[in-house]
Amino acid sequence: MPLRDLLNGYLRLPRDFFGIPSPDKGDPDVGVLGIPYDLTSSHTPGTRFGPDAIRRATDSERSTSFPLSLGGEDRSMEPLTKRITLEDVGDLEVTLRLPEAAQVDISEAAAKLAGSDSRLLFLGGDHFITYPVLKGLKRGRPADYGLVYFDSHADFYEDMGGYQLSHASTVRRIVDEGIVSLNNIAAFDLRSAVPEQREQFHGGTRSRPIAPENFKRAVKEVSKRVEHLYVSIDLDVLSPDVAPGVSHPESGGPSFAELLQCVSATFATGKVRYADIVELNPMLDNTGITAIAARDIVKEILFGFSRPQSF
Repeated sequence: MPLRDLLNGYLRLPRDFFGIPSPDKGDPDVGVLGIPYDLTSSHTPGTRFGPDAIRRATDSERSTSFPLSLGGEDRSMEPLTKRITLEDVGDLEVTLRLPEAAQVDISEAAAKLAGSDSRLLFLGGDHFITYPVLKGLKRGRPADYGLVYFDSHADFYEDMGGYQLSHASTVRRIVDEGIVSLNNIAAFDLRSAVPEQREQFHGGTRSRPIAPENFKRAVKEVSKRVEHLYVSIDLDVLSPDVAPGVSHPESGGPSFAELLQCVSATFATGKVRYADIVELNPMLDNTGITAIAARDIVKEILFGFSRPQSF
């Protein structure tokens, strides 16, 4: 008899996402892939530990698969354990790869996964990963893609310190390579973007950080023009009071409830097939509250994936 069997009921179960079951056969409703990469970070390293921190938060004894109820909203829904199946694919072995090599590996992995019928969630890592992931997805499942970008920064620099592969150049690479047109990107909230980058994102006007209602309208318009939406959430979009454990925090930012409302409105379009959550830095998350915020954003993404889709 294996020793583990002698202690059945005393040992913790293998890690899982909110106890969501894997499918009995075929593709899962949702696949999760960790990309523990942060060599393109221009600030504090450590986001390579993000995927594991998110996993630990989702399967803690305090975590459930029921939706959050915020602002008095009634969200009486079945738990995720009854709504979807899920497979944790694991982590890519890219941690110490140079960016030129890592982007090839990440893109190839995304292209292979795009051939499945599953919706996909990618766990970063720094925000660089969104570029090769989207590049691979479009190669593996050719279509018109829209990008919904939650970030306090625009990530639209031509390069950062002379390096074009950077978490500060993600959107620039995506646009310049024709993966997604700038017209099909809806961004929120860009409060720390330099004026010229905010102007490019907001149609030639140097507007203030976008209001939630205006953002929701922008997402709806983008969704009409594309086949699939990719949602990318940088945790530094939140106030440092809510999410201090990020590599490049910025003062201010939306509340957690405002962010989730925007995420929910994005999924309501029925066009979201892929998503990522990035920039959790456990080395700076002394109390673990940023991992909890990431956990609850992941939960919202999974509920979004459980909605009827139009693709």
